[in-house]
Amino acid sequence: MLLENEKALLFSTVRIEVSSPQFPSTSIGTGFIVSVPVPNREDSSYLFLVSNRHVFVDPDHQISLVFTKREENSGEPVLGSLTRISPFEFAGGYVAHPDPDVDLACVNISSFGTPDLGLYFRHYTYEKFFEHLPQNLSIGQEAFFIGYPENRFDVTHNLPLMRKGVIASAPNVNFNGKEEFLLDAQVFQGSSGSPVFAAVNGEHKIIGVISQTMIKNSRVEAIPVGTALGVQQVIGLGVVLKASSVKGLLDHAAHSVGFNSA
Repeated sequence: MLLENEKALLFSTVRIEVSSPQFPSTSIGTGFIVSVPVPNREDSSYLFLVSNRHVFVDPDHQISLVFTKREENSGEPVLGSLTRISPFEFAGGYVAHPDPDVDLACVNISSFGTPDLGLYFRHYTYEKFFEHLPQNLSIGQEAFFIGYPENRFDVTHNLPLMRKGVIASAPNVNFNGKEEFLLDAQVFQGSSGSPVFAAVNGEHKIIGVISQTMIKNSRVEAIPVGTALGVQQVIGLGVVLKASSVKGLLDHAAHSVGFNSA
């Protein structure tokens, strides 16, 4: 049985599959759902699926999302009972960060909240996580992130995995002049788009989004011809886009899409 805080974390996270005739394999990434108030419209909210630009690849491609079904009477998740939304054409509801150099984008999935679809998912609220950005973060502080590293997850129940690390660069300084910091953790492909959390004043807050993993290149001598082969290895450092950049994306998206479009 899942605890309430586990449901809030696990079901706010979504596995994203992107396919295109131009690419031989399906791209896998992580996204998370945020509710954002509709400007000048009381008691109405958008639901945005947030991830990286490179996860969505291109707004003309198609994505598949897999959700757990909701039990009609109790409203609880039915573990192991899944619904695939595939393919979902997202060109009309896709919004990228206004700065083309920021690897963030989102898709308006507001229509997924309608009762007839019977989907169970949770979301983070803009007011709690992005209206007031986390302060007092420090280097060496523990952080954790949720996603689908190397496409590993609980396939039967469609549940993502949580991993942890420590903040490796000064979080209140823009690493290499960008709104980023480094996380000392084993960040693998598939974790792109994962929300990163840390304890701030006794509460867990979203402090950023995984964007990249750092690698090193080694050389291996092939035998017998002696051809040099490149080998890439993860060095245990991930690049995290700061929560301020996520806020910028959500503010831009809320003013860019029409209500009920998805």
